[in-house]
Amino acid sequence: MTRRLFLVLLLLIPCLAVAQNWQLKPGTGYGPIFLNQNQADAEAALGPPISTKASESDPESSLRTYKGDVLLLINGKKKVLGITTWSPNARMASGLGMGSSVAQVRTALGSGLQRGPQQVAYSNGIGFAYDSSGTVERVFIFKAEAQSALQGDRLIVAGKRCGDLKVGMAVSEVESAWGAAPKKDGKNYSWPDKFVSLLVDNGQVMAITITTGDYISPKGLKAGSTKGEVVKIYGSAPDTTGGNLIYPKRGIAFYLAGNSVSTIQVFSPIK
Repeated sequence: MTRRLFLVLLLLIPCLAVAQNWQLKPGTGYGPIFLNQNQADAEAALGPPISTKASESDPESSLRTYKGDVLLLINGKKKVLGITTWSPNARMASGLGMGSSVAQVRTALGSGLQRGPQQVAYSNGIGFAYDSSGTVERVFIFKAEAQSALQGDRLIVAGKRCGDLKVGMAVSEVESAWGAAPKKDGKNYSWPDKFVSLLVDNGQVMAITITTGDYISPKGLKAGSTKGEVVKIYGSAPDTTGGNLIYPKRGIAFYLAGNSVSTIQVFSPIK
């Protein structure tokens, strides 16, 4: 979730002094750094990156870390896609930000969407990571997005649901919210724009298949997670057909593309 970077060493020290009081703007930016900004313009404010690595979920994007406790996600078009900061004074105009407590964040913004262990995101384009004491230790700025019907909390719960899509629900409920499935192949109903497909039998959802990182498990697993991350949480898979990780008794399967999860399927546990 981050964007642009900067240039001249002579400007670095004064820029960093200003950065201590840069304001967080949900869905927009952080100080002079903003989403969709050109990398060169961001680096004119931040200076050159002190480290760079490829994004695991998108090889064309890179994660660049800068002095001043800022990390930017730069896409293949050299645009800022997301911003992360752990600068001690990074706060919104309201004062919410680094050092705020879970209670303060919830009072101001609500419960938000769980995006992994001790991480929460809000549809207005801001997210927070908490330390073990429940204090904000990192802030994320990303593009604001409208909530879609049936997304719910976007949690993947093995054997039960993905957000408000539930194993066992009537497919008519889904079609009422999203319209008729654009693609139907026998028992498979697909909504490509939602990155969701359903296995349907007698009008009932038997399995939910997700190919987007918008849905995430309580422990942080999502499309884009690594094989190692899955095994660390679920243990060795009892079924590895096709090189995938299938947990029949848990009601969840992780389909791999190389070493990364490309697809997650939730279904009724098989005893």
